[in-house]
Amino acid sequence: MTKAVRKRPIEPLFFSKDEPALLGTLKCLASGILAIMAAGLIAIAVYCINTQFVGQPEKAVKIVGVLFAILAVMPSGLYLVLRRGGAELVDLGLLIVGTVSILSVACYFFYVIFYITLPADIVIWSESDFVNDILKFRVGYPLFTAQVNNESFTYVPGAQLVTYFLAWLAGQPLSVPTYRAIQVAYTLLTTIVAFLCCRRLVRMTAGSAQISNSPFWGATSFCVLFLIATNSITNPFSHLLHNDALTQLITVTAFWLAVEYEATGNRRILWLMALVPGIGFWVKQSLIIWAALYGLYLLIFDTPRSFKRMVGFGLASFGGFLFSFLIGYALWQNNFVYWAFTVLGAHAVSPLRSFRHLLVIWPYFVMGILAGSGLVQSHENKRVLGPWLIWLALISIEIYTSGIAWMTNHIGPACLIAGVLFIAAVTTVWPKAADSTFKSASSYQWFRAGICVASFCLLFSGLGLVRVPTPPFSEEDGARYIHQVENEFVGQPVDRVLLDVGTWVYLRDGIVMKDRAPSIGERGLSETGDFSGIIGRFQEKFYKKILVRNFHSGDFWYDHESWAKSSMIRQSLNENYREIGLIEAVSGVAEGDIPYGFSEISILVPRDD
Repeated sequence: MTKAVRKRPIEPLFFSKDEPALLGTLKCLASGILAIMAAGLIAIAVYCINTQFVGQPEKAVKIVGVLFAILAVMPSGLYLVLRRGGAELVDLGLLIVGTVSILSVACYFFYVIFYITLPADIVIWSESDFVNDILKFRVGYPLFTAQVNNESFTYVPGAQLVTYFLAWLAGQPLSVPTYRAIQVAYTLLTTIVAFLCCRRLVRMTAGSAQISNSPFWGATSFCVLFLIATNSITNPFSHLLHNDALTQLITVTAFWLAVEYEATGNRRILWLMALVPGIGFWVKQSLIIWAALYGLYLLIFDTPRSFKRMVGFGLASFGGFLFSFLIGYALWQNNFVYWAFTVLGAHAVSPLRSFRHLLVIWPYFVMGILAGSGLVQSHENKRVLGPWLIWLALISIEIYTSGIAWMTNHIGPACLIAGVLFIAAVTTVWPKAADSTFKSASSYQWFRAGICVASFCLLFSGLGLVRVPTPPFSEEDGARYIHQVENEFVGQPVDRVLLDVGTWVYLRDGIVMKDRAPSIGERGLSETGDFSGIIGRFQEKFYKKILVRNFHSGDFWYDHESWAKSSMIRQSLNENYREIGLIEAVSGVAEGDIPYGFSEISILVPRDD
């Protein structure tokens, strides 16, 4: 029996020579982008309704509900009127799911616009350091400095610098809202890559003749992938200043490259795959895992196997990472090693917490498992096995390593890939579930198609794709809160007023502030910090005014109640400063969901000698 070898590349690089297939892809992609634009228009309508009924959320939701009910039935009704007895259950089902998807995207846009337009970088812990890195780059200040300064970030600066470059190109280099809008742009690009990956998987398993080139499929799949890329369970920060959005883009692109290589066998793709670990490292340290994932994939699934090719790829991928590391070390020496590796490496993984995260994200894990069994249905379809095992290894690693913290955003990229696999699998079986016209369908076929549509729509909530169209916080009170913080700087030297979280007040003046709360909180938990610098500055009463959140609470990032050892910062503040006032927390936020940056602020000034 002869050994099976890979056939010659069936297509060149990424796109097919098959003109009908290429046109079908472009048509479906255009339909998806138009659906996203339609969702944006609906979101504007929802915003206008809520603006008219400020302080009356129940009434606003009722009116939005009526609008959504009308919009939900209009496309299907119009389709049935136009096609009449010739309407197909396949298209009707896609149209229903697509309509629900578009309305869900509209709710997402309405929800995030409140955060995107907020001029202060205070929504999550990473925003302050994210903007601080941009500020450092603008003024030529080292991105990583001695830890006693307490003003460096534990993430590498790739996402920050790319975001700043794009904001500069847009003519808004100092705009926090522009920085956030760019994160949404990353997510849109991620959705396009995920969409192309899904199309490729369908072609690999079902063949080009069976692919639905319907614009309904394009709009539905694109919107669902966008919703998964922004879901509230594993991707809650995709619109905020964090490296999550760009990390997800690189991860999905890395998976797409593996799928393309499996489908085409084009050796040129290997060069792009070899670049992923080195480039990805500058966005998030954990992305170097792709060197190992690719290496194992080539070792097990690449045919015909070539020892020379595997060694060359390994040297190129690991060499790229080593080169990136040496650049960082040359620029910032041991400070780079401390912030980028020592601090994060000191966090122990809790297996119990990892298991808890598995229970939280289990729908995505199950979707990926089911998709694998659905896609690999024959010997010919076993080409999908290699990419599917890459996903399985990736999500397993992400679930385990997420045990270093309480959040699940670390698992977001693998969950999006699970969505890609699931939609590809559903695409191959959906025509079999609804293979009749409206007129000729039997009651059983109607029942089967209806169950599939209902199940898919109900799955939205379990996947975190649904958001209630109500404001996440009071827009007016958020403006009040920011204005009051800014007022505390009036008449004071900006470099002598310490704000624990938030860099927007220092951005225009080009002042890099020491002693930021996120930096200290990150190292207090892992007991890797030297806080003698901040305590010494407090004792010297260096700061003329200090603004800190949760000063009287256990959730105080300078000295948290969960730490095994106190930082002594709270004690030093009490000894050297006195409280003269408060800035009330932002109102309108659901109880228990108030971001740290929206909390009550204590205003402290030096005690008289």
